[in-house]
Amino acid sequence: MRFNSNRARLLQTALLITGTAGLSACANLNALKGDIKDKFTAPPAPVEAQIAASVTPAAPRWVETAPGRLPTTDWVDRLGSEPLSALVSEALAANTSVNGARARLDAARASAIAAGSDLRPSVSLGGRASHSEFGNSRIGDSNSLSIGPSVSWEPDLWGRIRDGADAGQIEAEASRADYAAARLSVAGQTAQSWFDLIEAKLLLDLAQKNTATQERALRLTRRRFESGLVGAADVRLARSSVASAKAGAASREQARAAAARRLEIILRRYPASAISAATDLPPLPSLEGAGVPGDIFARRPDLIAAEQRLAGQGLRVDIARKNILPRLTLTGDGTLSASDISRLFDFDALVASLAASLAAPIYQGGALRAEVERNEAVLRGQIETYAGDVLQAYLEVENALDAEQQLARREAALRVSLEEAVQAEARLADRYAEGLASILQLLDAQSRAINAESSLISARKERLANRVRLHLALGGGQFGYLPPEPI
Repeated sequence: MRFNSNRARLLQTALLITGTAGLSACANLNALKGDIKDKFTAPPAPVEAQIAASVTPAAPRWVETAPGRLPTTDWVDRLGSEPLSALVSEALAANTSVNGARARLDAARASAIAAGSDLRPSVSLGGRASHSEFGNSRIGDSNSLSIGPSVSWEPDLWGRIRDGADAGQIEAEASRADYAAARLSVAGQTAQSWFDLIEAKLLLDLAQKNTATQERALRLTRRRFESGLVGAADVRLARSSVASAKAGAASREQARAAAARRLEIILRRYPASAISAATDLPPLPSLEGAGVPGDIFARRPDLIAAEQRLAGQGLRVDIARKNILPRLTLTGDGTLSASDISRLFDFDALVASLAASLAAPIYQGGALRAEVERNEAVLRGQIETYAGDVLQAYLEVENALDAEQQLARREAALRVSLEEAVQAEARLADRYAEGLASILQLLDAQSRAINAESSLISARKERLANRVRLHLALGGGQFGYLPPEPI
């Protein structure tokens, strides 16, 4: 690839030929990189200690400050378990989006080879045979045989053909980055879907547990009603709670099945219905660091692809301008001809010719200059799109880093809420059995405990999901990188 060594020249060429608007856009982009460069470096200090000390005095430090360090490259392995790593490997091999991106990469490589072939002469071989008869007699008949090569070559006087070859190679490299981006996206989708499935199973288990709890409460209420300790309204409230719990369990089962199907689609297994969730969400690993803002330009495959296409479009502008200039074409052919095949290879009969032609466009209705203007406008648009992509990349990283703190606070608070709700439920259950609390108090306590545990499960899953989003925003480590392949 020539892109890395020629990146500065290509971008400068693109900006020069796009005029003031292009220069302004690039200047703004460079200023953008500098202005935001120090906006984030590594996640701040842990926050759990501020809230969760009373719950878990020895709580692990989920986030560790590490200025300037990069996150782990194999984040999938650190996120969880052998099943997740196996699922990601399966998805990268079978997913339709990944395979489609690979096919487009192969097509781009073939196009790059075709574009490079224009730098070399074109050689073809042709042959011809004819037979003529005169009247009914064969005396005047004649045969004619000819065979020979034909050569055509256009010297690259202005570098137009080289620009086309370079543009083809840059497009191939952009497609390679697209392929890496597709793999990274599918790895992230697989991890997210796996965590969604585990969450759905845990919530289903919780709903089934709640159903069993409500059924026990109903049995107790019936006994108290039969003893004349409570009225019929209490029985009806208990029955309503059982029915609501069963409805909630049905909804959770539907969500679990949908999560399993989503994962099957990613893995290209659908409709196997053979994926079983893990028994619990994996613990969240500590974050080693987020690096510095400028790192994402070299790590995020989508930004790499956009920058390469920007350079490629700069070359397209060059090509459009050079199409206005004259072209020199050299052609030659060598022909062997004879009246019969036995004399065909008599090289004394070889006739060779060499011709050169110089052509320059004079009038084409303004089409060539319009094509220059079109390519310049496309380049200006790509510069603006690239600037927007950079801003979006910074936004995604900062949102994920900020969520690391806020989700930690949320989880810690929910742990406090769950512990208190469980203690309150246990106390009210005893008081209700003793006739010292109403059914409404017991049902409210049970509802609070269920909601708190459900929210805690979702918060734990969301922290894992946010960590995946952070790794994707930072470039994905080994899942967003592909080693160069020769074209």
